[in-house]
Amino acid sequence: MNKELAWILNAIEAAGETGMKEDVYWRATYTAQDAAVVELLQSYMEEGGMTVSFDAAGNLFGTISGTEAEGIMAGSHRDTVRQGGKYDGMLGILTALRAAASLYERYGRPRRTLKIAAICEEESSRFTTSNYIGSSHICGLVTEEMLQVTDDEGIPMETAMKEAGYLQEPLRRECEELSHFVELHIEQGGVLEAAQLQTGIVTSIVGLYSGEVTFTGQQNHAGTTPMYLRQDPMPVCADFICKLQAWAMQYQQELVCTVGKIVAEPGNANVIAEKVTCTFDIRSENLQRLEEAEAILQRLTEALQGTVSVALHIACQEPPVQLDADGVQTLERLATARGLSYRKMASGAGHDSQVISQHVKTNMIFVPSVSGISHNPNEYTKPADIEAGYLLLKDYLKELAWN
Repeated sequence: MNKELAWILNAIEAAGETGMKEDVYWRATYTAQDAAVVELLQSYMEEGGMTVSFDAAGNLFGTISGTEAEGIMAGSHRDTVRQGGKYDGMLGILTALRAAASLYERYGRPRRTLKIAAICEEESSRFTTSNYIGSSHICGLVTEEMLQVTDDEGIPMETAMKEAGYLQEPLRRECEELSHFVELHIEQGGVLEAAQLQTGIVTSIVGLYSGEVTFTGQQNHAGTTPMYLRQDPMPVCADFICKLQAWAMQYQQELVCTVGKIVAEPGNANVIAEKVTCTFDIRSENLQRLEEAEAILQRLTEALQGTVSVALHIACQEPPVQLDADGVQTLERLATARGLSYRKMASGAGHDSQVISQHVKTNMIFVPSVSGISHNPNEYTKPADIEAGYLLLKDYLKELAWN
């Protein structure tokens, strides 16, 4: 095993140790776990000869200044969903960091400035109704309204940012001088493994329409309140979910629709809930289907209004995107030169690249996920596949920043 791969594998384990919260792997944004991994990543960046900085949203950057102002950014997200795994996001940061440090050590100062990014709050890991806050800030899209979104304890994002030491300066756009963004990521599916391929070269990313619906009724006693007098939000929520799924099943080859979380308040077995909230997550490569999803959500929430009030909140509305075609060709050339097996493929999951690609040329590299598992403590990518993806990323960064 070469020393660069060994470094990456050790760094994955070290970063994984920062993500434990009460025996659960979960690195939510602006928490003690997040601060611990930031400290670790900062030390790695400094060891690699990089200048460390943060932006107002809490994104961490390690920069190697080039002879030209134009810059390349590489990296991924550092947050992790509850009961997630060690590779999602973090592998993209660590491989980019190691590649940049190795190239800098061998070739000296790059032509284009190279910035390694550890991006925050991609996963809605703490703020359920937010997505891509870190990459949105890089692109100048974060608004004051977005900062008022609250976590499960009612803490606004703005407060959490400030308590973590961020938001000490005004929000601003970070990508003005960027010419390219590159993200290595685990596939989070089983396509590459099933085909016994080492890498995936991503051509497009599905669009995402997600958020939550809140059904508010009247809390009351489960035993003494007759059915005809109830203002129970639970059956209305159930009706909503069934109708939404029935719509989605018409297009099951074109989209996916998930209700992944339902919360009843107060949540007691012998109490009629006052409020029920459910999330929705709809993804498609077809923009027309996403627009139809928006219309369906509006119609359903309006039709279900009655003794129970229904409120729709949109967390994320991202169109499908095509990644940089020239970059795809370059990655194919570099993979072939390395003798790496690959396939061109679309991403069914959303990524920071989805946001950044709408403003900066963007490419993604996938590495296989064993058994297609992700967002799970059993998430794993084999060292040989990590090495293949790493070498392709390293070659591409050399092409972009040094050549």
